[in-house]
Amino acid sequence: MSEEPTLVEEVAEPGAEDGAGAQVNVAEPWPGYRRMSARDVLNRLDAASPEELAAIQLYERSHRARQTVLNQAERRLRSASGVGSRT
Repeated sequence: MSEEPTLVEEVAEPGAEDGAGAQVNVAEPWPGYRRMSARDVLNRLDAASPEELAAIQLYERSHRARQTVLNQAERRLRSASGVGSRT
């Protein structure tokens, strides 16, 4: 009797050889963004549309994750949507 295990069958879902799950690539919110300092991004947030603010959050979370940028983008989005404001 052999002590070496014998592979009987190897099964995987089609496409599993490429790795688990989907991969999402998030583009820069605007050209040159990735080279901007946090201060430069923060200076531009007041003029950013809600769509740009959301893109900034996605980009920052998947790339540099600068907390100052993420926090300010979140505040601006809440302000733009009226969430958390008192009437």
